[in-house]
Amino acid sequence: MTTAEAPAPGTSAVLEQISATIQDAVAETDAPITLDAALGADLGIDSMSVVEILVQIEKRFGFQLQDAEVTGITTVRDILDAVLRRQ
Repeated sequence: MTTAEAPAPGTSAVLEQISATIQDAVAETDAPITLDAALGADLGIDSMSVVEILVQIEKRFGFQLQDAEVTGITTVRDILDAVLRRQ
């Protein structure tokens, strides 16, 4: 994962897990999974796949996203922020 703006210290393990989850869901993409990558526009992930990714994130980190949060998640950074809010 690359990014122009590095995540806060201590988040790299979380970010790696998020990247792995996304990569598992969209293995066919050649686009780099960056912190500010838009799930749809940059990574080519359709809305159903985004839901699947978020379900896997919830399982992996042991929490449930609220509907209002789900609608606001459009980038990898949004997923990271949602996970970090719960830690």
